[in-house]
Amino acid sequence: MNLLMVLSVILIGRISDWDHYTHFGGVSDILVEEDFLVAATTGGVIFGHIQSGSVYWDSTWTCPGELSFSDARCLARDVSGNLWIGTKGGGIDVSLAAGGFQHYGQLEGLPISLQINCILPDTAIWVGTSEGLCSKELGYFNVWTVFTTGGGLPSDIINCVATVDSGLFVGTSSGLVMLRTGQPPGQSDSWVEFDSMDNLIVQDILVAGDTAWAATADGLYRMTDGESWLQDVSYPGGFPICLDWSDGRLAVGDKGNASVFENGSWTLGTADLGAQVVQDIHWHSADELIIGQYNDYAVDRASGNCVGIGYIDSWVSARPSGAPSNDLYCVDVDLRDDVWVTSNRRGASVLSDENWYEFMTQLPSPSQVFACAADRFGGVFISPWHFGVVWIDWKGTPDTGDDDIVLFNTSNSDILNDQVNELVVSLTGEVWFAHEAFWQTPTEPSGVSRLSWTPGQEETASWRTFQPSDGLPSGMVRSVETVSSPQSAWMGTQEGLVLGNIQTGQVMDLYSSSSGLPSSDIQSLAISRDGKLYVGTTAGLVMIDPETGNLTEIDQVSGSVSMLCFDNLSTLWTATGEGLARIYPDGTVEEYNTVNSPLQSNVIRYAASDADNGLLYLATDHGMWRLHLEQGMGGALGSAAVYPNPFLPGDGQVLGVAGLPNTPFDFRLFDLNGGLVYESLSQYRDDFSWDGTDLEGNPAASGTYMVRITQDGVDRFVKLALVR
Repeated sequence: MNLLMVLSVILIGRISDWDHYTHFGGVSDILVEEDFLVAATTGGVIFGHIQSGSVYWDSTWTCPGELSFSDARCLARDVSGNLWIGTKGGGIDVSLAAGGFQHYGQLEGLPISLQINCILPDTAIWVGTSEGLCSKELGYFNVWTVFTTGGGLPSDIINCVATVDSGLFVGTSSGLVMLRTGQPPGQSDSWVEFDSMDNLIVQDILVAGDTAWAATADGLYRMTDGESWLQDVSYPGGFPICLDWSDGRLAVGDKGNASVFENGSWTLGTADLGAQVVQDIHWHSADELIIGQYNDYAVDRASGNCVGIGYIDSWVSARPSGAPSNDLYCVDVDLRDDVWVTSNRRGASVLSDENWYEFMTQLPSPSQVFACAADRFGGVFISPWHFGVVWIDWKGTPDTGDDDIVLFNTSNSDILNDQVNELVVSLTGEVWFAHEAFWQTPTEPSGVSRLSWTPGQEETASWRTFQPSDGLPSGMVRSVETVSSPQSAWMGTQEGLVLGNIQTGQVMDLYSSSSGLPSSDIQSLAISRDGKLYVGTTAGLVMIDPETGNLTEIDQVSGSVSMLCFDNLSTLWTATGEGLARIYPDGTVEEYNTVNSPLQSNVIRYAASDADNGLLYLATDHGMWRLHLEQGMGGALGSAAVYPNPFLPGDGQVLGVAGLPNTPFDFRLFDLNGGLVYESLSQYRDDFSWDGTDLEGNPAASGTYMVRITQDGVDRFVKLALVR
C-alpha cells in the first residue's frame, strides 16, 4: 500500500521543488466513521480503514499539498459531509463534500496565531482557539474573548466545546462555563459559571443522557441533572484527557493508559502504553476502542505511536511510514546518497529509496540525538546526548540485525565526555567531536575530541583531545570545522573561536568579540571552496580570511546564526530565527521563511548538501525538507556547467565545474578570438578550481569567455562571464 508522504510545490526562484517529509505519529484528534478512520496528526491528516482488529493506512494529506499547514489538531464532520480540519498555526481547511477545499484564516476573522484547538459544527460553527472562542456567521468569524464577553469566558485558551439543551459548554485553561441558548456571547449575564470548576484546565467535555463529564488536569468531574459539578474520586486514572460514550459505557483516555466506567464501577487498563498520551479515544465496537497517541516527552506532540486499536488490556499501534519525528536535530547524506536524520525522542532514521528505516533500540538512548555524520567508508556516527557516540555500518537492508555497531563512551575509550553537540568527518577520514560538560558535572573534561581508526575495528581507535588547558576559550564547544591538515581544526566555543593543532596543543589563531567578532558565542562554522571561514555567532555572521586574518561582516544576515552549510554550487545557506537565507558568491541573497515559502516554521537546525544530485536537506522542528537546487555536481558531460557564473575572481572566488562524472577531464578557457587563456589537464571534478589567472599568472580581464570541457574524448562548450 503506497502512501502519499512527499509532496512538491513550485516556488518562484532558484529552488525548483520543496519535498516535505513528516511524522504522522503525534495524534491530536480522531474521527471513527464505521470502519473508516481519519486522524489529525502533527504531520498532517491520515486516512485509513479498520479490518480484523487492525488499522491499514490508505493516504495522507499534508503541506505542501492539500493542507495549508501540516500540524493538524482537530477534526469535525458537518451535516453536509464537509470535513473541517483545524491546525496549530494555519487556521482551518475544509474538505468540501462536493470537491475542493475552502480555507479560513485571518482574512475570515480568525485570530492572528491561527491556533485551532476544537471545532463544533452545529446550527452555528463554533471554534475554540488559543485566542478566544469563535462563531461563524455568513462566512466570517467573530472572536469572543475574556474582554469582549465581559468576563464571561474565564480564559482565552479554549480547549473543548459541547452542546446541551440549555446551551454551549466551553472548556478553557482556567475553568468551565456555559453560554445560554439563544443568548449573545458579548454579555456577561449570558454565561453560567461553575464555581467548582474555577481555575481547572478543562481538556474534554462529554454529555451522555442526563450526565455531563469533564476531563480536567485535576481529575474527572461529572454533573447529573443540572446539579453541581463534582469530582469522581473513584476514577482510577491520574490525568484524564479525552472521553467517549457508547451503550452505557464511558471510556477515558489518560497518560499511558485508558479506563472504562460501566454499571457504576471503573476498570483500569492493565496494558501500560508507556510514554504515550492518549489524546483521543473512540468506541469502534462493544469490545474495541480506537486511541490517538503522542509521546509525552516530545516537544509539541512532535512524535508518537499514532493510532492504537484494542481494549483496556491489549493494544496494537499502527503508524504510517515517515520521518522519525517532526522535532529533528541533524541530517547528513552518506556515500549511497541515503539520508540520515536524528530526532529529539525517536532516535535516528535513514531514508533510502523513499523508504524509512528506524534506529532506536540500536542506540544507548533514543532521546536528544543531537548529531550525526556519515563517514567516508559507508558508516555513520550518531550521538545521543549524554551517551557517547554510536557508529553503525548499515548494510542497506530493512533487517538491521546484520549491521555492525560500535559504541564509544568515557567508559571504553578516551573520548573527552559523553555529551556531543556536533560531529565532523575530515577529508582524510578523521572524526571530530564537539563537546559540552554535563550540567550536573560541570568540572568534567570537555572540549574537542578527534578519532582516528580503521572503521569497524575498535582496537585501532586512536584519540586526541583539545581542552581549555590547551588554549580553548571554553569547554562548551558548539561547532568544529576541519582544514586540510588532519591535525588541525577550527573550534567554535561559547567564549571564542580557535584554530588549534590537536597533535601539539598549539593555538594558531584566536578570535573573540575583542577581535572583531559580533559575539564570542560561536554557533556554527563553514569553510568555502576558496578557504574562507564563515562564522555564525549569536549576534551575526562574519567571514575570516585565514591568510590575512581579516574579518568581514556579512550585513545581509543578522541575529543568531544557528546553521551554516555550503551547497554544491558554493552558495552559503544560513539559518536564523527569521528563517533561511541563501547567499550567492556575488553577494545576492535569497530569503525563505513561513511567509514566502512552504516552510512550516523558521526553526532550521541543520542542513546537508547532496552535491551529486543538487539537493539540500533541512532538519527542522516540523520535519525534514528536501530542496531541489539548480544543478547537481554529478551527471553526464552534456549537463556540465561552470560556477559561479558570472565569476568574480577579484572577490576571492574560485571557479568550479559541475554536472559531469568525477573522472579526469581537461579544462580550457578561450577568449572570443579563440586565444587560449588558461588550461588545466587531467583534473577531477571535486578537485578542480581556477582563481582567474591566465597562462602567465596574470589576472584574466573582464569579459565573456568560452570554456571547453573534454572528457573521454567528448567536448562540451560553456560560456563564462568574468567580472572584475
